[in-house]
Amino acid sequence: MTRTRSTRRAVLAALSTLAPIVAAVALAAQPSGPALAQPGKPVTLVVGYSAGGSADFVARVVGEAMAKRLGRQVIVENVAGASGMLAVQKVINAPADGNLVYMGGTDTVLVPMVNTKVKLDWERDLLPLGRMTTLPMVFAVPAASPYGNLGDLVAALRKGGKEFNYAIPGIGTMQHLYGALINKQAKVNMVHVPYRGGAQIANDLVGGQVDGAVLVLSTAMPFLKDGKIKALSVSDVSRVPLLPDVRRLGEEEGFQGLSLPLWQGLFVKAGTPAATAAALEKALLEALAQPDLRAKLADSGISAAPLNGRELGAFVAPQAALYREVVKAARISME
Repeated sequence: MTRTRSTRRAVLAALSTLAPIVAAVALAAQPSGPALAQPGKPVTLVVGYSAGGSADFVARVVGEAMAKRLGRQVIVENVAGASGMLAVQKVINAPADGNLVYMGGTDTVLVPMVNTKVKLDWERDLLPLGRMTTLPMVFAVPAASPYGNLGDLVAALRKGGKEFNYAIPGIGTMQHLYGALINKQAKVNMVHVPYRGGAQIANDLVGGQVDGAVLVLSTAMPFLKDGKIKALSVSDVSRVPLLPDVRRLGEEEGFQGLSLPLWQGLFVKAGTPAATAAALEKALLEALAQPDLRAKLADSGISAAPLNGRELGAFVAPQAALYREVVKAARISME
């Protein structure tokens, strides 16, 4: 009997010693991040635009790659309307648990500046996970235009004479801001012509119905390749590899240091647990590092431009200040 009791004590002692090791191994075997909280529940990536557009394309490509790293399904939900604001409201009205992720971008910061009815403060309401992409805008003119670059156009406008108009896909868009920034910095007065969306703009530019237009690179490229239009300037922080001879905005006299790229990033609701946000951020950055994913985006004229959450916040702050400055100078309002 004594020997049996001694054996039992030895076994119990050994088990108590092994327990922390067993627990650690079990914990390491579990998926990290959001999967710990609700195993099997998918992450929903909320996009503020309709299926089939460039934002939806980016969301699906990146979401698929993130799912492989999270060990959870990532579902893209399109909540179109109000320039992306319906989507962000869905996320900030939900629990701060990381199960809803908002794909935002320039509109997230710009729209509340031009529409005071929108009550959104991205710094207060959202937690950045990271930047995904940038997409340059192109200031373009018809092929027969006498201007070879933005400097030529500005010089002609300063001399006066014929009015110059440029097409944009709506009031308060980043395309509108691009033209307004040129007006402000160069002290000229181009006239914006708002369209309902951008589908018709390139065709009207080719046909000479407008003097110029601001187009996203993916829309402009087929017409640039065919020689039907010319690019005077690109809005990105660096020259575009597809247009190596076209100066970026910041290279022009009077515009040094300025850039105005369209950008996209992921956010969760402020107050999301740090560990959950970190797991989502890690999955995003690992996804964006994949060569095949970057190639898919590049084929559509979109550049993978990864930044972590902290870096995204640091990138947006001066961009937001520039937006605000231009909006005020041009008195841009969507109301």
